[in-house]
Amino acid sequence: MSDALFRRPSLLAVPFLCLGLAGCGSSGSSSGQPSAMQTFGNVVMFQSTTPPPADQLPKDEEDERLICPEVVIADGGAAVRAQSGQDSGGLRHQISILNVARECTPTGNGGYRLKVGVEGRILLGPAGGPGTYGATLTTLVTRGTTQIARRSARVGGTVALGQGGTDFSHVEDGIVVPAGRGEVEIIVGLGAGAAMPARRR
Repeated sequence: MSDALFRRPSLLAVPFLCLGLAGCGSSGSSSGQPSAMQTFGNVVMFQSTTPPPADQLPKDEEDERLICPEVVIADGGAAVRAQSGQDSGGLRHQISILNVARECTPTGNGGYRLKVGVEGRILLGPAGGPGTYGATLTTLVTRGTTQIARRSARVGGTVALGQGGTDFSHVEDGIVVPAGRGEVEIIVGLGAGAAMPARRR
């Protein structure tokens, strides 16, 4: 599922943030209230559950020229599982990436500061039980063959007695992308098995 958190007059304007893996659309809850994905994106971008009024959004000529790269998920990095045995009844838990977000803030001279958000869920399997579960999330930023940043963080949460799962979110901030030629790629993945150079949208 994909949600556009807000739209500026120009489609290329930034700061620009988009949730989901299939591009940007515009939707909300049937009650008229912001969806969970919209709220998550607002926290990533504005440090608040609601965005500021449109006339308070930052505007700059450089913003209009900057296209914020999409976030892709590494092959094999969308989920990690803990299994006992080969059949489905032996699944203890699964940790999955549900949504991704990014924000680009120009720093001048063609460079920008990047913020990457990941929202996910822990689900208990038939062989699982209450407890704290986690996995390693890797965020890789490249331009061509040059690695700009590689960050690793522990993500997860606690599933209480009587619950089937719980959500988690993580924001990787302070990644500086210098000015330069070539396409910048943002790749995220869970677990050591994620093939970071190979990726899927």
